[in-house]
Amino acid sequence: MLFKTDAEKAFGVETYLSPEMDAAIKLWGQLESGKPPWLKESDGRTIEFWNTIAEEWAKLITQNIDVKVQGIRSGDMPEKMQKIIDSYFLQNAKDNIHTMVFWGGVMVKWGGVGGRGLEFLSPNDMFLVTEFDSNKDILAAIFFSYHSEGKKFYTKMEWHRFEIKTRQNEAGESETVRIYHVSTKAFISDNQDDVGREIPLSQTKWADIEPEFWAENLEKPLFRYIKCPVYNFIDSDSPLGVPCFANCMEEFRALDIAMSTLGKETKNSSPMMMIDQSAIIYANQNGIELPEFIDKTGLDLNGGNSPVEQWQPTLQITSRKEGINFYLSVIGFKCGFDPGYFVFDGQSIQATTATQVRVTQKRTADTALSYRDVLDKPNSNGDGRVGAIHDIAYIINAMLVINGDVPISDNGNYELFCSFADLLKNEEEDAAMDLQLANQGYMAKWKWLVLHRGYTEEEAKQMVQEAVEESRANETQEGLFREE
Repeated sequence: MLFKTDAEKAFGVETYLSPEMDAAIKLWGQLESGKPPWLKESDGRTIEFWNTIAEEWAKLITQNIDVKVQGIRSGDMPEKMQKIIDSYFLQNAKDNIHTMVFWGGVMVKWGGVGGRGLEFLSPNDMFLVTEFDSNKDILAAIFFSYHSEGKKFYTKMEWHRFEIKTRQNEAGESETVRIYHVSTKAFISDNQDDVGREIPLSQTKWADIEPEFWAENLEKPLFRYIKCPVYNFIDSDSPLGVPCFANCMEEFRALDIAMSTLGKETKNSSPMMMIDQSAIIYANQNGIELPEFIDKTGLDLNGGNSPVEQWQPTLQITSRKEGINFYLSVIGFKCGFDPGYFVFDGQSIQATTATQVRVTQKRTADTALSYRDVLDKPNSNGDGRVGAIHDIAYIINAMLVINGDVPISDNGNYELFCSFADLLKNEEEDAAMDLQLANQGYMAKWKWLVLHRGYTEEEAKQMVQEAVEESRANETQEGLFREE
């Protein structure tokens, strides 16, 4: 439904979507709907393993993710930002990152219900790029929204971009300013596949949106494209990303065929009794209903000398499992997992859980960390941290000021702190090592209880004190008994 030509004509701008990327996005759309192009080859069945890949990465990337906003000075900005981050980012973090992994990237922009939250958009019919820089960071884009009422179909297009304007200042001197400009248009059609004709926004559900919006002093766009850290071999010039499984189509096809073949073999594995033509005729003439385990071949068996013959199929379970695990291993490795991460045990496909990713799964952990770096990492100049989460916070901060939810004096009044689960941490080994340090006097015992048993510092110190007092009391009693 992506109206590329119509959008270019409406705003008089060129969009950047190569035929190669367009075809790839359409293919991923087929995968998302569970209809890969090879379905006929696999007898119309697919296990949709690409969803397993995206879901597994989403779990690893967002495990124990937390984002905290603190104020630099007094004001309401931190509290209001925290509410939006909690509701629109953290609450659905795994699902949003799943979208990013599946589509090679996800676009985040201000929008949502009533224009008070965030929207996470896939490149499938939801946005087009109109400008990007040498780092392939997207600077301008057209965003699409769709709505239907009865037999009428509505489309909203928003073009976000920066513009350089020349104006006179208060002193009458000419100055150049960089302005953020959003143009919004609405269209109505009788056909879902046709954008139709332009109509005023006032005649749509988007009547509260101004057709033209300008803002000054913005350093970044009011959107952020979060791109997978995967090389785009489909179109290296595109600012869009690709999913980690983009070059696994042949393996997915082979895996579906292998799984379908095993399924058909299992379904047809029951012993069968084959009868010849004469037995079938006799049954029909006498109204005899033959059981399901009888295969009515309609053939003459052994020249009619033996009208019944038993058939016991031989299952190729071992060879089928080996083939399936081979494809799983190739797919997993191509997608950044360690070999053997996904294993088929004959009944289901099992994956290493997030808490089991240890040093033995270092490749998996390193890949997950590369995704996390897209969200949050130290700045290369050593000053603070950067990443998509920080840009999202910038958008929230800017929109709270623009919408008048906080005074302009509160602009920038926040610090952001992000944390994730340590995928390489071995809780059992660390607990054993720290316990040894505590027993040898190199660590306070109460600290071990805090680190590895979840007690508060106050609770842990109380427990240690009670244990010491009880130990002293026991020593005193033993001493008394010895004196007797």
